[in-house]
This record gives sequence, structure tokens and C-alpha cells, in this order.
Amino acid sequence: MMSAKGGDALDSRLSGQGYRSEAGRVLIGIPAYAHACDALLGRDSAAVPNTYIDALVQVGASPLIIPVVDDQDLLAHLINLVDGLMLIGGPDVDPVHYGETAHPGLRQITPSRDRMELRLTVWALQAQIPILAICRGIQVLNVAAGGSLWQDIASQVPNARKHDQHPDYREDHLAHPIQIAPGSRLAGICRQTRIDVNSLHHQAISQVGQGLAVVARADDGIIEAVESSGEQWVLGVQWHPEWLVARSKAMLALFRAFRDACHSHPAVAGSPGVWPG
Repeated sequence: MMSAKGGDALDSRLSGQGYRSEAGRVLIGIPAYAHACDALLGRDSAAVPNTYIDALVQVGASPLIIPVVDDQDLLAHLINLVDGLMLIGGPDVDPVHYGETAHPGLRQITPSRDRMELRLTVWALQAQIPILAICRGIQVLNVAAGGSLWQDIASQVPNARKHDQHPDYREDHLAHPIQIAPGSRLAGICRQTRIDVNSLHHQAISQVGQGLAVVARADDGIIEAVESSGEQWVLGVQWHPEWLVARSKAMLALFRAFRDACHSHPAVAGSPGVWPG
């Protein structure tokens, strides 16, 4: 079992059993972020960009948007419903969560989102729920597993290339190649060991969390992907595959592999339905 920051014991609130519809569609939890509400000025709404939702729907999965809340019982109920957890992009992770003070290059942080996503990620690791982590998501995953981040690549990593390509380029701009470790889960999914990816981040993994293995790097050495070093299906990528599914079979295959992992997860095999938390 892959370990997670906060202890190896399964939280008593977790069943780890998930849900599958009668049509066989897996349910993927996506933690949202607070966004200004168009309908009520001055109020926030829970938001997830449609690119993530569209990628899941395209491969036959059903997204469940998880609101930004501190209610642990509600979050435990929701994590018990899902067959998989997808962590998406967004602002910087507060360095307090990996024992550092703020670097001058640190940008916007969202404490309530950090708390929610880190809690859900630790629970998913404990309950062996499949995880796909994208951009900020790979950073949240790494911190949840006890790792740390470069708070600002440009000022902390000598000779690193420019990784925050947006808004200078479109979100689907192929910014640089990455080298994927042969024999890794990611290499098997992509069916190649060198691919071009987009790049919309200024932070990256520094010290790798427990139970995670580096499986891809950019040509400047920046970590671009990690996966579980054990049996659990956990994959984090630093780029944004949801922007590339229309042009890349490898990126579409990534979402299909995640869907398949959620289908075959032992906790959700058998009769469909919701198990008590």
C-alpha cells in the first residue's frame, strides 16, 4: 500500500468502495476551486474548467465536482462515492505544507483549496483510489506524500528553461519534449519514451514524496511526471494533457488508462451502488 503524509492507517471515515453506475461509467471526483459567480456578484461558485470535464466525458467517465469546503465528514462522504480522483491545475501550493517559508517568487495561494485537496489526496492514497494529477495536481500529490516543491523554477533552478509559457502561447502549444522512463506505466500508456508537451507552470517537484517514482523529466532536468512505486494506480503529470486530447493519441490514452484503472480498482468491482462511509 502506498504511504501518505499523515500516516498509513486508513481513516475510519473511508470505505474506499466507490460507485459505479448501471451503465458501467466510473465516477471521477474533481476538487473544484472558488470562482467569482456570474449570477450573483460578489459571491463565489465552485468551478472546474470544461477541458477537464470534456476529457473525462470523451472516455466515458462521469465527473463529480467536489466543492471547496472544510467539512471533513462531507469530504469523506464524497471520496467514498468516487471511483477515482483527478487533481487539476491552479495557483501555487502554500509552502507551509512542506515546511518552508514563502520564497519571493511565490505567487497566489489558496489556503482553503490546499486544505481540501491535500486531505482528499491523503485519503485517496490511503484507500487505494486511483489518482490522476495534472499540473498543480502533481504538486499537491507530491506534497501529500511528504515531498517538497520548487516555489519558482526561474529563480531557484539554474539553467532551467521557461516553463510558464501561458499567456505568451496558447494552452495547447507544444513547448518542449520530455523523456519518459522505459518500462514505466506512463511509457506503456503513451507507447513512446519521448513526447512533446505543453507547459503552463512556474513551480515543480523538488524532493519527491514517499511512494512516488520519477518517470519523466524535461531536458533541463525538471520533473515532469511521477507514478506510484507500488501497486496503486497513481500518475501525476506536470503538463496539461486535457488541452492535447484532440491532437494527441497519447494524451487521450492517458485519460482512457485512468478510466480503466477506476473500472478495475478492486474496491469498485462487483455490484454498482454507494457503500456506506
